[in-house]
Amino acid sequence: MTTDRVIIEELFLRLPGLSAPAARRVSREVAERIGHGLGKALPARSLGALDITVTARPGASRDELVETVAAAVLEALTR
Repeated sequence: MTTDRVIIEELFLRLPGLSAPAARRVSREVAERIGHGLGKALPARSLGALDITVTARPGASRDELVETVAAAVLEALTR
């Protein structure tokens, strides 16, 4: 039986230089952006853990950081 459901059990982001509240906001936005992009990126198989390293440019805005991280996760899902 197939399902249209995706479960992300854990999403860990290390965001040096951000306060705890700011890091939580970025994490929440990244998760939302990943959720919106899954329809196009979701493989037809079960995945284990993804280990992705992303480096944002110094001085990146919060929106740029969110987009960079979410895009890297979605790209990794299509590999």
